[in-house]
Amino acid sequence: MAAVALDQVTKWWAESALDNGRVINVLPTLEFDLSYNSGFSFGTGSEFGPWIGLIVIAMCGFLGWLIVTAETRLRAAIAATILGGAISNLLDRIFRADDGVLSGEVVDFIDVTWYAVFNVADIFVVCGAIAFGANEIWLSRQVNDEIDAVEPIGDGTP
Repeated sequence: MAAVALDQVTKWWAESALDNGRVINVLPTLEFDLSYNSGFSFGTGSEFGPWIGLIVIAMCGFLGWLIVTAETRLRAAIAATILGGAISNLLDRIFRADDGVLSGEVVDFIDVTWYAVFNVADIFVVCGAIAFGANEIWLSRQVNDEIDAVEPIGDGTP
């Protein structure tokens, strides 16, 4: 999967280029700054790392099912985008684990200084989720338009 490969390569780069506290300023409010996250986004829930890993595994199963049963290629591609990001962060939790299965920390390095620190996998997950929601709204409206075109409302009397 391209998302997994791209994310893992950028994490490898971040760990080698940003070691010893090095920070690369990209824009006034954007920098590359290495950090590790054992919790959810923004570092919340760090004490629940293994449970988060189990939730991610369940979500990966659900996304795989969505891909297999997708009615459109777009829906499958969007679900695959989210799945790629989720798998890549899950790999961090598995292969960076010191205190048991799924206890590893996710590598983050894209630091929007006024907001959050994240990684490429997070971009795939968030953008994929937004695209998924937008696509579902569009499909729902399309179905409703088709229903309205077939079924007249009322009998036409005032």
